Amino acid sequence: METMESFSPADIRQKQFTVVRKGYDPAEVRSFLEQVADQAAAWQQENSVLRADLERQRGELQEFKKREQLLKDTLINAQQVIEAMKANAQKEAELIVHEAEGKAEKILQEAFARQGRVRQDIDELKRLKVTLAAQVRGVLETHQRLLAEIEAGE
Repeated sequence: METMESFSPADIRQKQFTVVRKGYDPAEVRSFLEQVADQAAAWQQENSVLRADLERQRGELQEFKKREQLLKDTLINAQQVIEAMKANAQKEAELIVHEAEGKAEKILQEAFARQGRVRQDIDELKRLKVTLAAQVRGVLETHQRLLAEIEAGE
């Protein structure tokens, strides 16, 4: 297929044909060329509008692609921040649990130590009770003997 030259409406309007015998009616040819030139002008105008619209849409598409990439990057950054926050929260929770376990262990140790001291105090009090009972018995026996001696000497 041969490539056709591009004709402007003005080229079509200015085209001259050789006049030959038994040729076409020049007025009819001129009228047809005028119609073709008008249609070519309309197509050129429409083509120009479509090209401008296409360029505008290409610009918008580029802007949308930039925004899309920015949104993707923002989403990735947000996900990374969330993951980092989760990791930090997990570490902090582990630290809090570890500290709580340490404090609980210390409280238990102190409770067991206090329980031991209380038992020692109870054992000591029991010993003191036995000692005091023996001392009171001894004092009573001494007072009974004195009382018996006093009553006998009367």
